[in-house]
Amino acid sequence: MAIIRANDKANNLFLLAWLQANKGILLKLASSGATRNALTKRMLENLDVNLPPIDVQNKVAAFIDSIQAKITLNTKLNGYLEEQCEAVANHEKGLAVELSSLCDLVKEKADYNEADFDTYVSTESLLPGKKGRQAPSSLPQTGKVTVYKAGDILVSNIRPYFKKIWYADRTGTCSGDVLVFRAKQPEQSGYLYSCMRSDAFFDYVMKGAKGTKMPRGDKKQMLTYKVASNPSGATVDFIESALSQASSSSKENHRLAALRDNLLPKLMSGEIDVSKVDLKQLNSHLA
Repeated sequence: MAIIRANDKANNLFLLAWLQANKGILLKLASSGATRNALTKRMLENLDVNLPPIDVQNKVAAFIDSIQAKITLNTKLNGYLEEQCEAVANHEKGLAVELSSLCDLVKEKADYNEADFDTYVSTESLLPGKKGRQAPSSLPQTGKVTVYKAGDILVSNIRPYFKKIWYADRTGTCSGDVLVFRAKQPEQSGYLYSCMRSDAFFDYVMKGAKGTKMPRGDKKQMLTYKVASNPSGATVDFIESALSQASSSSKENHRLAALRDNLLPKLMSGEIDVSKVDLKQLNSHLA
């Protein structure tokens, strides 16, 4: 690990943004090694960085910070909402039944060329710790993909201890290593997601997992996990409302990230005059 800290000529956040925007240069440097790809201290020290005046850097950094603060706030709120849903679902006291009686594993397939970056889900794009999904780094080039719909529950079947799960808010496709659960009664989909989001579910899956270096869950065993049947209307309504709010916040985060990524290179290069950016108006809009 290399630790880089800006001096008085650079804003730390601007420097981070510059490095992220120019990661292609870093990858090219790293691949120049004779035996193993690596970045050396000397490579980093000799890297030419195009820095505008510090006042411009500060304003660009403030723009980044405003966007990131809202994304962070939305992410924290979503985590809180989903934890509340999980708590409410796990306090249901109805008759315990196996998952198989309330949901099915989706087997519908499509050709690999149906996948796109906006909707494709791989085990790599599912985030550990129940953090949802991000855009995949690549798309499949051969074979078949599984088709999922909004309201389905997607769970990574590789290394279940990473607790990778996502409540789909769109229709799309996913890797065969991502299992798709669909509620038999659509109104119970949010409730089932909240039950399966619990640590108890992933602990149960690990008990039936096979393999040591890269354990995989047993599909049949997963479906024997027990949850309360017939959740109350109040529970279903609360979870549906909370997950709907979380979905809206997630979509806002995607829009904010796209705005940041589109404007940042232009602000850094001077194509857009940073003095024209009204941070007070931006912060007011993001509040």
